[in-house]
Amino acid sequence: HAFVEHEHRELARGINQLNDVARLVHEIAAPDLSREVAAVVQWVDDVLEPHTAWEELFLYPELDERAQTTWATRLMRFEHGQIRALVDRVRADLLGLHHEPSREEAQRLRADLLGLHALLRAHVEREEACLFPLLDLDLRSGIS
Repeated sequence: HAFVEHEHRELARGINQLNDVARLVHEIAAPDLSREVAAVVQWVDDVLEPHTAWEELFLYPELDERAQTTWATRLMRFEHGQIRALVDRVRADLLGLHHEPSREEAQRLRADLLGLHALLRAHVEREEACLFPLLDLDLRSGIS
């Protein structure tokens, strides 16, 4: 339980970075913005994706066993797909930053970053509220 909570605290820094970069979209030049968005994508590759893989391979099966149903983590797995789709959009936005973005491109990038921020924040909160209590169940007795 402590390990999972520690993992989520580590994720918080990157999630907050999404909001910070979104605020910079209309404020800084394309080369600087490109570096900031590239840092977000690097965080996704280095931190978020390994965390998501760990949840899907190890944590969620454990939680499903404790709940005695795969429905316990079904929404979280679905949200992982939504997160990946938004990350793909941010990656595509980054490719467009080889020049100063048009107003529409900048708005799309900002919306994608803010959308990813909101989705990740809500996802983490749902895991903590709905799934983490399952970690306190004693599998031998079925009670907490």
